[in-house]
Amino acid sequence: MSMTPPPKTPLATPPPKWRRHLGNIVLFSFVVGGSIVLLLLTADLTYILSPYSPEAAVRLHQALGSLAEVMAALLGLSLTVVAIVVQLASSRYPAKIVDLFMADPTNIAIFGFMTSSCIYVILAPAFISTQGDPVMLSIVGLALSVINLGLLLPYFGHVFAFLEPNNIITQIQSKAFSALAKLKNSSSLTPQEAHKTQAKVAVALESIADNAMAAVDQSDRNLSMHTIYTLEHFLGLYIPMKGELPKKEWSTVNPKYLSTLAKEFLDDIFANMTWVEAKVLMEYERVFRKALGEMNEVVSQIGSSTRGIGEVAIENKDWEVRGLVVQFFNTYLRHALNARNVRAAYNILYEYRRFASHLLRSDPHACVRIVKHLVYYGRTANAMNLPFVTVTVAHDVRILCEEAYDLETVDMGEILRLFLTLDQPSEDDGGDVALLGVRRAQSILGAFFLHREAIALAEQIRFDMRDEPPSRLRKIRDDILTVDERKFWEVTDRGFNFDWVPGEMRQHITTFFAPMIKEDKSQILL
Repeated sequence: MSMTPPPKTPLATPPPKWRRHLGNIVLFSFVVGGSIVLLLLTADLTYILSPYSPEAAVRLHQALGSLAEVMAALLGLSLTVVAIVVQLASSRYPAKIVDLFMADPTNIAIFGFMTSSCIYVILAPAFISTQGDPVMLSIVGLALSVINLGLLLPYFGHVFAFLEPNNIITQIQSKAFSALAKLKNSSSLTPQEAHKTQAKVAVALESIADNAMAAVDQSDRNLSMHTIYTLEHFLGLYIPMKGELPKKEWSTVNPKYLSTLAKEFLDDIFANMTWVEAKVLMEYERVFRKALGEMNEVVSQIGSSTRGIGEVAIENKDWEVRGLVVQFFNTYLRHALNARNVRAAYNILYEYRRFASHLLRSDPHACVRIVKHLVYYGRTANAMNLPFVTVTVAHDVRILCEEAYDLETVDMGEILRLFLTLDQPSEDDGGDVALLGVRRAQSILGAFFLHREAIALAEQIRFDMRDEPPSRLRKIRDDILTVDERKFWEVTDRGFNFDWVPGEMRQHITTFFAPMIKEDKSQILL
């Protein structure tokens, strides 16, 4: 179905220069004006409360002159240290650290106070007159100096904490979500406000992902994981509230934020109001390609966070986002196979299977389509001589079949038929290893059906194995029965043996193979 392309976002006319600098002008006026007002007040109190003392005025003039030098040096030191630290942080991570730093209320307040104090002690000597003893000027100047010196170390602590990469990422996410909440609660929304909020959200998502890319480059595992989780958390808050946003103004966004997508894909995303979710998942895919082969922990976290986003979509009945999650899981698998990264495929398959298990309860038919995708990638891996990936697919599909059996709404015949197509002939040794693993998974599923007294389903698996030679069937059976520990003997990401079966099902393994092998029970390995 053809769709009308979304209207292009008009380019905003830049404001005049004086408006862009208005905030700095106001801040400067406030700092200088506040210092002068404080001087006038304290000078008036001095003239009212103190008798005339020329000697005190001379001493005070000298003391305030020394304080001015100290305060100016203190302000210069603070600016220098902060500028160096901010520059170092900006060069390491691409987030807009300077913009965030200058917008932080604490930074504005501290530097405003320090500047006001410096102006005060510089101008104070000019207010010393022969009309009275200006003790109040001295007291206020000394107090300001002590307060500034006392704030120095706590403020540096605040700066270092502010520039902690994890805190910066969290701040970016918080500001983006605050803009969304403001848009949602707006009583008189204009298209310009909606476009401005869209830009804030899109730029924030890009900044967070850029930091993930930089962290992968620098092997910063902690920051990489934090950025991935932050994007997941953002969508976890966004998806439930999306329905409260103005659909007309929010559904379309400037295509430059999704510049790699074709027009047809963009039209579909705009029609389904899923551009934010698509943006996050596209950033995930970009980081995934970067981390592939370099930081497998980040790859695993992307799979886990994608599953988390999909589960939130399922809980909120957002089927369009659920479909995007399936597409991106398939994309991750394709990248992993192309890179021949078995571990990445292994971990992504685990999260994909967990997502499908969650989906079984709400949309079993969609889960059947996922099984179709899994079988496809399993066969592709076997053709690429990556047998362990094929065996992993067989294990995950077997688990899905077992979970689906108890749901009456699942087309068990179709899902089993797909599973039985996973094995395919192969001329190389690796392919044969994969086929043996697939057959073991299918045999364990057959034993499961016998245990549940689903004889017809078990017979379907037996029928599919009818052409296997007895010697091969014996090997498959014996390989399964040899595994007597659930935990794998090495440390792995999953930690368990694929071919382990619980004690109550072990006898059904033997029963499953007996009609096909046709041998005496005394020859069967118990």
